[in-house]
Amino acid sequence: MLAPLETFFEGWKFHMRGIRFGFSNLSFLALSILPFLITLALYIFAFYMFILYADDMLRMVWHVETGESSTLVGWLYWAYMHVVRYLLYLILLFVMFYTFLVFSNILASPLYDYISTKYERMYYQTGSPEQTASREKGILTVMKQEVKKAFLMLVIPLPLFFIPVVGAVLSFIVAAVFIAWDYTDFSLSRDCPRLKDRIKVVWQCKLILLGFGCPLLIPFFGFTIMPFAILGASKLYFDRIRETLNIATLVSVKDPGAL
Repeated sequence: MLAPLETFFEGWKFHMRGIRFGFSNLSFLALSILPFLITLALYIFAFYMFILYADDMLRMVWHVETGESSTLVGWLYWAYMHVVRYLLYLILLFVMFYTFLVFSNILASPLYDYISTKYERMYYQTGSPEQTASREKGILTVMKQEVKKAFLMLVIPLPLFFIPVVGAVLSFIVAAVFIAWDYTDFSLSRDCPRLKDRIKVVWQCKLILLGFGCPLLIPFFGFTIMPFAILGASKLYFDRIRETLNIATLVSVKDPGAL
């Protein structure tokens, strides 16, 4: 009964392990923070532009001239311009925060892949140099794979968010597993080049991935741990997932070009 909870909270703990690893290995920390800062600057600018033009966008949908309408319409218009605006702000904050995680991983994917590869070489080198070199991917290949994953991560969790009552909970759970998979996939994809094989691993490790992904989706708190997420995810895969699962039995066909 307690085993699922223990697995879930074990995922949380890998954030702390990633933070400790980052501060004890500053070269890794510098590589993980740089793309986060670049993406953060872009999203601050985008949110500022939204706030600047939010009222104009609302007026494009519905506009009523003050004094030329009934009292009821005036009250409805006031609620529209104030209540609806702040609801839009809340929805936008959630959507932008999730898309921030997704798109920052696209921009950072070459660095994140390098971090994962470097971590494996330092602590878990098992193959020959020729085998390792054959598994490395070019920058364009890494970003292309990340864009494909980003498409899945946007078209599935975000529509769930707008389903009444249960939608927000389902969206949060799916998004948490997806974002944890996105970070661990830089390591997993070298062992499992095919997408269907990686999905098998994700399904078997869904609870620990959920535990790792949930903190990243908590507003403000997620920002504080996000620069360390790739470090924690690399440790999560190599220290826990790869050690626990027999990855070789899950891989059907080794096709480095497949996704």
